[in-house]
Amino acid sequence: MNLLNHDRLIALSLAPDGQAEFEEWCSQRDIIPFLTDEANDEYVLIYASLDHVYIYAVLVPEHVNLTDHGEDLRSWRCNPFSGWSLVAGQDDIWIEGPCQSAGSKILNDATQILFGRSFEGHPENRCYFDANQKITQVADLHFVAERDAWCRLDRHGDIEECIKIIELDGGRAVVMKSEILHKYCAASRTKVLRMFDFIRYRKSHFGGWGNRRDEQHLLEHDGMAVWLTVEPGVGSYSRGVQLIESRCSVASLHAEIWFVHDDHDKEYETFIAHDLKNKRVCKISCAPGATVNYFTESDLPFELSPAFFRPEVLSKYKADRDKYTLKNRSITCRGSWHLESYDINEAEQVHTYLVYLRRLPYEEQLHWKQFNEMPKTGLSKRAIKTDFEGQWYDEYDPLQALKAKLRGLIERNCPWWGLPNLRQLDEVHYPVTASKDEWANEIMALDKLVIEGLDQKWLKAKAIALGGKPDDRMRQLKLMQCCLVQLGFEEDHAHELMRPFHEIHNLRTLVKGHRWGSDASNESNRVLKEFGTFKKHFMSLCQRCDESLEIIVAGFDEHGSDGGRGN
Repeated sequence: MNLLNHDRLIALSLAPDGQAEFEEWCSQRDIIPFLTDEANDEYVLIYASLDHVYIYAVLVPEHVNLTDHGEDLRSWRCNPFSGWSLVAGQDDIWIEGPCQSAGSKILNDATQILFGRSFEGHPENRCYFDANQKITQVADLHFVAERDAWCRLDRHGDIEECIKIIELDGGRAVVMKSEILHKYCAASRTKVLRMFDFIRYRKSHFGGWGNRRDEQHLLEHDGMAVWLTVEPGVGSYSRGVQLIESRCSVASLHAEIWFVHDDHDKEYETFIAHDLKNKRVCKISCAPGATVNYFTESDLPFELSPAFFRPEVLSKYKADRDKYTLKNRSITCRGSWHLESYDINEAEQVHTYLVYLRRLPYEEQLHWKQFNEMPKTGLSKRAIKTDFEGQWYDEYDPLQALKAKLRGLIERNCPWWGLPNLRQLDEVHYPVTASKDEWANEIMALDKLVIEGLDQKWLKAKAIALGGKPDDRMRQLKLMQCCLVQLGFEEDHAHELMRPFHEIHNLRTLVKGHRWGSDASNESNRVLKEFGTFKKHFMSLCQRCDESLEIIVAGFDEHGSDGGRGN
């Protein structure tokens, strides 16, 4: 079934107006093609309940077939609301499985995929679904409420809906990704059994079934048995079963799992890189065997040959901070891949090594390749120091110094500054391109980190306790300034200490939403004229905030106001 197009399923539930069309609809000739085609889709219907349509799937042992078990399966009366239950007899008590009363011996050994539940304590969703925990755990699926689906992360780190509840006019349906369904069937030695009822009549003209019925037993070659009853001029009803064999063999599943780390089929890209061993810049493949480590005698380039990229290569990762974690020198895609190291040189080029590019998925290598270029200068000083000389790099970095101070405030349970989400420390980075939008995004992230972390309620109470008279209209920054004055700072000094924080907050107000009006445009032009690049301006902001924060923390410490939250 197509997740984005449910028209074909909905069409099964709509009674046509014309008499000829109605008679054709009652013949139910459209049922078998629909079920056959749908069983081969990317998503397979495991439940559907609409007007005139009922479909429900379970798993049965792989030996089940229609020749031997067709009549037994015809008697099924099973639905997802049949769950585990506690049963008491006259002399004993036991737990009964969900399919024990399904009217079929074969179904006694069936595995339910979906469980319908009902709870009066859910005012808005009294009837809901659970998925079989064994299946969801084996496939590493997790329920995501806003998607109404059990999901996993795919190899690109994107959320993939694998068991999806679909709300439709007049009912609902549940589909399951066929790849997961067939792999589970292979591992559990089962196959899918879909049971279905199609009852077709006109609601406005239906007065019940008469005696003029024509019952047909149709056994189809596609693993489907249908019992159809047609009453001319009134309607029809069918009951049937469909067995869907697993398209995944045990052998292929075993090979996939056993050799999960085998990259023999993986593709690799070629990059313009600096061949440090042979002192040349050339195109080098990042594939295993195209480079060697320092301990191998060979003329091949080193694995640590650096490749250089335009700074826009990082924009993709900054644009989705939920999916990507961009740290000071590494990038992680959730549940997928990790780039161990990168840096930015004095020419604002991003650089990393071929050995790390090799470990990225091929699609990610293609992303990096489109920004690959000739080196404009060498590696960053930090990379040379840490990656080749094996030494600590202790040159002052304003943003990292500021983050370190903020992290220290968290560790000491500072009463006037804190973060609801510690990830915010990793979500602020230098803008490295000439993009105004990137600069605006980083200004907003810096404001959220530094300014929104200030506790307005505490600062106001502290200002009053120190003898100040703060105005009710004062917010965090003005209240902080008021506290500093009461702590003994001269008013001009307190104002100067708070200036970089005010600048950040004012810039966020000016550029938020990226509506680049004349004021925002004038300010960005001023910044470029004064600092040359957005990165240098951002570094200046971070440095001034870092210097001010050091004095502010010392002022509160001297007064004894940086203890626990009770101070």
